Amino acid sequence: MKTLKLIITVISLLLFCASVVYAEYILALRLGIGFTLFVSSSGLAVLLGTLRNAPEGYEDEGGFHIKRPRRRIARVRRNSTFAAHNAT
Repeated sequence: MKTLKLIITVISLLLFCASVVYAEYILALRLGIGFTLFVSSSGLAVLLGTLRNAPEGYEDEGGFHIKRPRRRIARVRRNSTFAAHNAT
């Protein structure tokens, strides 16, 4: 099962990369290289931000497990600016 999962992941990644390269090639032909570089760097920045905020964990046969932080995290109390939300 793990081998099949790996093969499907690699094929999907290759197809995704090929489609992105083709789309950038078409954009570079039609709009110029500057726009393509801007879009590529913006996309990479979004991916980097998403990966930095992703939870750390591991996956085994039982599913994905998120590691608990070592220190206690203080709960954030959110105050609403609407009066209806503040009235209890």
